Amino acid sequence: MVWWKGQNQGELQIRAGFVLLLVACALATFATISSERADSWVAHTLHVRETLVQLYSDVRDAETGQRGFLLTHDARYLEPYSRARSNLAATESLLSSLISDNAAQQALLGKLRPLIEHKLDELQQTVQLNTQGQRETALEMVKTDMGLQWMQDIQALTRQMDQNESALLEQRLTAARHTRLILLAATLFSVLLACLLAYRVRREGTARQQAIEEKNHALEEQIQHRETAEMRLRQVQKMEALGQLTGGMAHDFNNMLAIIVGNLEIGMRQTNRTDDALREAISRALNAANRGADLTKRLLAFSRMQPLRPKSIDVNDCVRSMLMILQRTLGEDITINTTLAPGLWRVFIDRPQLESALLNLAVNSRDAMKNGGRLSLETSNTYLDQNFANTHAEVTPGQYVMVAVTDTGTGMAPEVARRAFDPFFTTKEPGQGTGLGLSQVHGFIKQSRGHVQIYSEVGAGTTVKMYLPRTSAQQDAEAFAESMVFAVNTSKKVLVVEDDEEVRRFVVACITELGYTAIPADGAEAAQQKLATYPDISLLLTDVIMPGKNGKQLVDSVRPFYPKLRVLYMTGYPRDAITHNGILDDSVRVITKPFSMQELARELRYAFAEEVV
Repeated sequence: MVWWKGQNQGELQIRAGFVLLLVACALATFATISSERADSWVAHTLHVRETLVQLYSDVRDAETGQRGFLLTHDARYLEPYSRARSNLAATESLLSSLISDNAAQQALLGKLRPLIEHKLDELQQTVQLNTQGQRETALEMVKTDMGLQWMQDIQALTRQMDQNESALLEQRLTAARHTRLILLAATLFSVLLACLLAYRVRREGTARQQAIEEKNHALEEQIQHRETAEMRLRQVQKMEALGQLTGGMAHDFNNMLAIIVGNLEIGMRQTNRTDDALREAISRALNAANRGADLTKRLLAFSRMQPLRPKSIDVNDCVRSMLMILQRTLGEDITINTTLAPGLWRVFIDRPQLESALLNLAVNSRDAMKNGGRLSLETSNTYLDQNFANTHAEVTPGQYVMVAVTDTGTGMAPEVARRAFDPFFTTKEPGQGTGLGLSQVHGFIKQSRGHVQIYSEVGAGTTVKMYLPRTSAQQDAEAFAESMVFAVNTSKKVLVVEDDEEVRRFVVACITELGYTAIPADGAEAAQQKLATYPDISLLLTDVIMPGKNGKQLVDSVRPFYPKLRVLYMTGYPRDAITHNGILDDSVRVITKPFSMQELARELRYAFAEEVV
């Protein structure tokens, strides 16, 4: 009887074990179905999010094509615009079907549709206007920023829909996780009752190991994300600190150069004209100081773009002055030849920027001549006719001075030459080029109302031709008038406000030499006292960066009491109180340190010639 009862109990246990296994299998099957459902929701959400990205990308591509067409008049830029317009309807329909069961998302899509339609209408109008030759009208529509507002609204709505999908997915995944946990617990409980203790222990150990591995993997990802974020932050902080350091050093260096340049000019003017050796020594020192001044301007350009300061110049003289620098830069393996046309027209352009463009082109040529070669510099007078202008965008027919830089390097294939002026495009190895040199040359020439063309053949070399518009007779007359500016002789009083004593002495000496009456002040407080003492002061010449009140604050504080007072700022650091994003405020006249006596005379003459409202 005992054996029979034991046998029955064993059978019951076996049967109970089978039942438990069946229950465990059912629970496992249900868990698998739940997991597959969760995976399908993940795939669905990813599909929705990808569609949202595609929708926004289509609108952005349409805008990019429109902008490219407006800037270049090249119909090829309309390809992404046309493709995006044709894809938008299908993408929007797909998105609508994917979120058909979500009323909130449908409502957002309802708000998104008219915004896209408005944006496409605006793009279509500008493209049509540009096609009809009304480019200025098209650009005016773009400048209204209405299209920008629509793009921002479209981006905000697509981002909100994306966030909604992410939140919905998280809710579903959380519910699925809870369900799976319950099913897993029930399955584990059934298996534990049906299996041996060792299997249960092993199963628990495996589960624990898996959980630890998942947590370790998640922790590694978090550490990686944090390290990446910290590295980017350090890079941003480093660049910001470097920009501030460069600007500060250049500001101090400009003050010192102002003293050197000014005193050398005064010495040159006071030196006996028959003492040629002394005058030549002073001239060489003055040229070196001026080159140092150009260097500080380039350092300042590292952190901020500076406005162009065009003048009427002789390009041949500019090329000759660059030969020594180019030879040192290119090395002994490269021979420099020049063919400078006699009787070359003058051009109205920023000379330091032209020198920088020549240096950029020469360095590119050097990199293309690994084993040495020949660099040729050529100038000539030329005329670009209407036929040339018709085949080259943004070219105005007229007289130009052509500057050609030719090398005997490896040359470029046609597809590479077409992209040579694209920003950030480079064929050099990583770390050996930024891809900005030629794009800077292109931008400078275009800003100067000129034209640049590149000719290249693989194995033969490359020629870059810069066409600089000939200066007008009026600009030549102004340049000549500037050279005669030292003839000014007036009794007008100029209040000089400068905290650096040596710079203040130099400026006072220059103003006195020019025939004006100079009244010095070492700061804003002293300047206010001088104004009260000398009410007939005609002009305030003030440094911008000073202890206490800066120059802008000084002007703002005295302007209500002296509304007719003319103001001329002087600064060696463009990132100061009188500029916004590198652009001078309206009605602000400024002279950049270090400056020559001729430049100071010119700015004073212009300042006195202006009417104070």
